[in-house]
Amino acid sequence: MDSQQLVVEQRDASNKGAARAVRRSGRIPAVLYGEGDPKTVSVDAKEWSTNFRSLSSNTIVNLKLDKDEYNVLVKDTQEDILSGRVNHIDFYAIHAGQELQTQVPVHLEGTPHGVLEGGILEHKIDELEVSCLPKDIPSFFTVDISHLGIGESVHVGEIDIPEGVTVRTDESLTVVIVSHAKMEVVETEEEGEAAEIGEEGEVLGEDVDDEAGAEE
Repeated sequence: MDSQQLVVEQRDASNKGAARAVRRSGRIPAVLYGEGDPKTVSVDAKEWSTNFRSLSSNTIVNLKLDKDEYNVLVKDTQEDILSGRVNHIDFYAIHAGQELQTQVPVHLEGTPHGVLEGGILEHKIDELEVSCLPKDIPSFFTVDISHLGIGESVHVGEIDIPEGVTVRTDESLTVVIVSHAKMEVVETEEEGEAAEIGEEGEVLGEDVDDEAGAEE
């Protein structure tokens, strides 16, 4: 179970004008849920960008607010489409003896021999939804794919899951597959050539009955 500490500050107002003022001061507006009434807080933008921007969704953050500390998950971040700047963060408090639901990344390990033979690797699911106690959250699931040949795959139900963790993603879903390489269809000049039509409407190059439509 990964954990990092982040110091936040209380902010009194939660309207849009106040949020803009927080951003202008170099901080990010945030809300802490799961501990009674939601708590409006702010995070240092530089610290977030440096240490938390690439945080995994299942990493537990030790949130320090004045004298109180909360173990939280980052449930959502809102970013400006043009600048990529984080404009808002939602934290959700978790508790030691209480199960939670989160997403755990799937890491692929090895090079499939099917790829070396010309197949194409398709990674269809990169996260699994799980439920477990906070102490049991895996950092990631490792899937060895070196044995896969062309046309072979790994399904959710085939992944090794540690004790205490329940996977909620449908176990029949395909996580990764080595597909056949798509064959390029090349139309020959002969195949693409349209039939020539003669002056009288007959198709040139084809046999035409002399007495087409004659009565028997």
